[in-house]
Amino acid sequence: MFSDQRLLVVSAHSADWVWRSSGTIAKYLAGGAQVYVVCLTYGARGESGPLWKQEGQDAENVKKIRLTESMNAAKVLGVTNFEMWDYDDCMLEVSPEIIRKLNEKIREVQPTLIITHDKVDLTNPDHGFARDIVYRASIMSRQAGIESSGLKPAKAAPIYGFEASEPERSGYVPAVYIDITDFFEKKLEAMKCIATQTEGPHIHTRLSTHRGWQASRTIGDKNIKYAESFTMSDSLVVAELPVSKLQTF
Repeated sequence: MFSDQRLLVVSAHSADWVWRSSGTIAKYLAGGAQVYVVCLTYGARGESGPLWKQEGQDAENVKKIRLTESMNAAKVLGVTNFEMWDYDDCMLEVSPEIIRKLNEKIREVQPTLIITHDKVDLTNPDHGFARDIVYRASIMSRQAGIESSGLKPAKAAPIYGFEASEPERSGYVPAVYIDITDFFEKKLEAMKCIATQTEGPHIHTRLSTHRGWQASRTIGDKNIKYAESFTMSDSLVVAELPVSKLQTF
């Protein structure tokens, strides 16, 4: 079903991708897609508060714990192409270095679609900066005149944006719903791997349930119980107007 797809997921922190797209990832992997996950930071500064309350805690141990949690989630989902980059969070910087590095990753993967954060997420400014990094790197990755360790330019790939944890505050409006009903238990198992952020499974179970209800009402399919939603950065180019809101693959 997805055997010709290469999905690149770029997450600002070690757990964002789990909360916001693990159901979609599981679905694509089950359909035969290649999935690559890149975390730009460990989230050691701004998303690991409970760990810093432990006596004698230090940054390297926090990073080790966050890496283990994220890798355990990847294992649950079946993600084998996983990278944790060591840039600073809180605040993540949009620097030439990180843009160039991600440009080379995009050229290496040659993704057919990219998932990352939406343009605005008021719950954490790092999320919007991560989206900016992805957008700039994607543009760079297509330019033949940029030397990138001998890697060939990538083709244009649509960029989809994660849902914010508090969508109303961020002005988030879903453009696409992905039915993850058959993969929600896998998502829940993956979310439970992120022991540092105990509120995550509750928040994103609620969001997945609500988006499932919306998706079900949109197309009149009562079998949809859970969904993940995304924004779209690009317009669709199609041969003809779609005749159904439900697009099957």
